[in-house]
Amino acid sequence: MSALLSADDLNDFISPGLACIKPVESLPPAPGSEENDDGEIEIEIDTLGNATEVGKDGSKTTLSAAQISLADCLACSGCVTSAEEVLVAQHSHDQLLKAMSKNKGKKVFVASVSHQTRSSLAVAFNKTIEQVDKSLIDLFINQMGFSYVVGTSLGRKLSLLNESRNIMDLKKSGFKGPILSSICPGWVLYAEKTHPYILPRISTVKSAQQITGCLLKTLVSQDHDVSKSDVYHLSVMPCFDKKLESARKEENEDEPTVDVDCVLTAKELVTLIEESDGKYSLNFSDSNYSMADTYGLAAPRNWPFLDLTWSSDAGSTSGGYAFSYLENVKNALISEEGGNSTVSTFTVETISGRNSDITELRLIKDNSQVVATAAIVNGFRNIQNLVRKLKPEKAGANGSIKTTKVNPLVARRRARKEASKEGTPSSMDSSTSGMSVNGGGDSADASKCDYVEIMACPGGCINGGGQISAPSEVSAKEWISASVDAYHEIPIIEIQRDSSSLFEWTQKFCDQFGINQDRLLRTWFKEVEKPTDPNAILLGAKW
Repeated sequence: MSALLSADDLNDFISPGLACIKPVESLPPAPGSEENDDGEIEIEIDTLGNATEVGKDGSKTTLSAAQISLADCLACSGCVTSAEEVLVAQHSHDQLLKAMSKNKGKKVFVASVSHQTRSSLAVAFNKTIEQVDKSLIDLFINQMGFSYVVGTSLGRKLSLLNESRNIMDLKKSGFKGPILSSICPGWVLYAEKTHPYILPRISTVKSAQQITGCLLKTLVSQDHDVSKSDVYHLSVMPCFDKKLESARKEENEDEPTVDVDCVLTAKELVTLIEESDGKYSLNFSDSNYSMADTYGLAAPRNWPFLDLTWSSDAGSTSGGYAFSYLENVKNALISEEGGNSTVSTFTVETISGRNSDITELRLIKDNSQVVATAAIVNGFRNIQNLVRKLKPEKAGANGSIKTTKVNPLVARRRARKEASKEGTPSSMDSSTSGMSVNGGGDSADASKCDYVEIMACPGGCINGGGQISAPSEVSAKEWISASVDAYHEIPIIEIQRDSSSLFEWTQKFCDQFGINQDRLLRTWFKEVEKPTDPNAILLGAKW
C-alpha cells in the first residue's frame, strides 16, 4: 500500500470495507478424501501470525499467506470504496524502485506523464510547465535510467476522437438518452458495483492512460527488439484510482502482458525523490535544448506525432471530452455543408448547474437551433443524483409502469423555474472561444444531454486525490485555481487538425502489429456480484 494514501486523500467520501470476498480458486483436499487420508486437520497460529496446518497424524504443513491484487479488487464487492488501493501494495514508489533494482539491464523502462501531474508539480515548485517537463525528462532518463518519457496527449487525442465518433454513431443508430464517459475508474467501479443498470450507457472507449500504454509498449518492444513483457511502463497520474484502471483485464485477451505496470501519483513521485537521500532530484536549471528537441530526444524513435505528445486540448481540465464532442459534431455539420464554415454559424452555450461541478454545453446553430448537448458532472454527490434520474422505471405486477409520487414542493419549485425561463435575456458573447454563458434562469440537466463527461473528484482530474496538497498557508481553493492556471499554460493543439492522419495511422499501427482496434481503443464492463455471506455484508461498507 502506498504510505501516502490516507482517508484525507479520498475526496469522494467513501471509507473502506473490512470484508474481502476474493474467491478461492483451488480448495485444499477435503478431510477424509483420497487426497487427504489424515482425516481431521487443525490450523495453528503462532505468535508471529504464521499459520500451520496440523494433520491427525501430527504432520505439519506451513500455509502461505493469501495475496490480494488490484485485479482481485476489481472483481470484489466486499469493499466498495472508490479508492481501493488501501487494500493493496502493487503500485507504490517502493515497488517501482524494487522493480528497477531487480530488472536492471533486463527490462526497458519507460514512462508517461499526465497533464494534471505536470500542472500540480508546476504549482508546487512555482515553475513553468516547460521547466517541469524538462526536469521530469531529466529525472527519468538521466537519473533513473529510463529509456523514454512521453506525455499522454497522443493517447488522449485518440481517446477524444474515438469517443466523439462513438457518441455520434450511437445517436445515429437511435440510442436514447445520455451516453456516459468511462475515463474515470472511480466512477466506473461505482457503477459496476452499485448501479449495473447504468452500464449499457457507459462508453467503452479507453482512457488516455491505457491507450498510451498499449502504444508505448508496442512501439518500444519493436524499437528494442524485445517482447512487450520486457517493457516496464510507469504512468504518472493525478489519481489513485488509475492504479485500479491499470489492472483491468482485457476482454477475451490471452496475452498476459499489461499495458501499465505501475502508476504513481504526483505526491508519490515527490516522496520518491525526498526519500532518495539526494540520489534523485527535480533539476529546474535551464538546458540548451528547445522544447521540441527535448520532447523528441525523450520519445522512442518510432513514436508518431511528436508535436502532439505533450500538447493539451480545449475544454475541461479533465481532458475536454464534453467540449471535444461538440467540436466534432460542428465539424461534421460543416463538412456536410461542403466544408464551408460561412454557410452556418455555430456557438457553444454554457449553462450552469445547481453547483459549480455541473455544467451543460449546447452547440447552437445559427443562434437558434440546438444541434448537440453535452454535460460535465464532477463529484459523487452529483453523480448519484444523475444515476438516480437515469434509473429505468419498474413495471408493476400487471405489467403497467409504476408511477413515482411527486413531491408537491419540488413540483412548485420546478414550475417557478420553468416560468422564469420565459423572457430570459440573450446569452453573453464570449470574447474569443465562440462560447457564450447563459445568464438567465435556464438550468443544466445532464440527464437530458447527448453525452456526459463524468469524474469522481469534485473539480475533476485537476483535483485528483494524488495531486500535491496545498501548504498550510494557502487555501485549497486558491491552490486548485493555481493548478488550473498552470494546466492552461500547456499549449493547445486542436484535435481536428490531425484527425484524418490520426485515424489513418491508428489503422496502420493495428495492421502492422496484428492488434485489433478494439484491443487498443475499447474496454468493457460487468456487474460485480454483491456478497451473499451475511458476515461479509455486515462488515462491508456501503456507498
